Formats: sequence, structure tokens, C-alpha cells
Amino acid sequence: MMPGEQPRPPITPEMRRRALTMPNNWLHVVDPDGDVSRSEAVLGRYLVDAQGQITDQYVPNPRYRPVGNDLETTMRLLAAGQTGNEDLLVAVLAAELILPADPTRPPRQHVVFRKGADGQVIDVFASSRALPHDWPPHWHRFTGVELAVLLDRLGEPVRLHLYGSPELQFAIEGEVLVDALRGAVAG
Repeated sequence: MMPGEQPRPPITPEMRRRALTMPNNWLHVVDPDGDVSRSEAVLGRYLVDAQGQITDQYVPNPRYRPVGNDLETTMRLLAAGQTGNEDLLVAVLAAELILPADPTRPPRQHVVFRKGADGQVIDVFASSRALPHDWPPHWHRFTGVELAVLLDRLGEPVRLHLYGSPELQFAIEGEVLVDALRGAVAG
């Protein structure tokens, strides 16, 4: 698999049933979260042989774009160099973010810090699709504005590590997010 290439979707029993009805054709595989009317939702296609069996031949869709919210879309655009950091800050402020929670403390009344190489870090996730499966299952939601206000009250340096899907990651200094909020309020 080439860097940035999506893995082949697994062949399901439903796909095998569909293939039986369409020998000598291509079986298009659509993102289960995607809008089937959009070509960007098609993951790729498998070749179906004369007996209606799915073959090894798979062609990924180069136009496929994973489903995501506005923040994830902005993150993808920034990673591709099609937008700037200011747009990312606006998208973070407008988003509903998911943060790790300490189950011993009341929800939304705290943030969980971890020690990073350069100081305190808060892990922030752009959507439930971006949540790691190997982390404890305790989460709470903040809007980007709420998080910026909380960081402003904190009054100490902190870095946000923003995770999107698939595998998009950006670091944002907390003070930069606070300044973006101040600029939005003043403007």
C-alpha cells in the first residue's frame, strides 16, 4: 500500500450476494457513512468474474474523501496546503470537540493533561471517528469556544494535540487559540 492510500475494504457477505447478480462487472464499495449519490463516497471497486465471484482485482477511487465534519474537512484541506492556519483556528472554535475525561471527576468541569516533550498537552479529538480504540472510554465534549475560555482562565502554557480522521494531527498552542477567540469577539 502506498503512503496515503486507503486500505482495501473487506469483502462482506452482502458484497458477495450483490456480486452474484452482476457477473463480468465492477462492484463499487461505498463508505458506510457516506452519501451514495457522491462519487467521493466510493472507496473503490472490485472486479466480478463471469461466475459472479469477487476477484482479487481492486481499484481504489482516487477521488474518495473520508466522511467527516467541518473541522476534519478543514484539517484535510490544511494538510493538502489548500487553506491556512487561521481557517483551522476558526474551525476549532466552531467545532464540538471530544476530550479525555477523568471518571473520578464531574464531566465538563476539568480537562485531562498529559506531560509532553515541551510541557502540558491536552488531547483533543475532532470527531468520534478519531477516538483511539486503545484509550480508556471516558470522554466529554466541549465547544472550541468553551475550551478557549477554559485555557484563558488556566493562564499557563498548554499545547492542544488535535486528532482527526483518518490520521490527521495538528498541534495548536493554547494561547494561539485564545487569541483567535479574542480576535473573533473583537472583530
